[in-house]
Amino acid sequence: MNKQEEFIELLTTFSTTEIVVIKSILDGAKIKYYFTGKPLGKIFPTHNKPVRLMVEKSKIEIARELLGKVV
Repeated sequence: MNKQEEFIELLTTFSTTEIVVIKSILDGAKIKYYFTGKPLGKIFPTHNKPVRLMVEKSKIEIARELLGKVV
């Protein structure tokens, strides 16, 4: 990830299923993203804190459109 790239929060979720779907869609579209506050897995899920999806600023509208159909 290039330090000069800017990322914007697009959405938050508590669902690990949504995270998997989001990854698949954004990877397919070759949109750079990352999650913050990612759950630790099935053993120690963090249901009390949402996971934040951060998307590269230049692709935010495309990502919003793609994910709006699913999430």
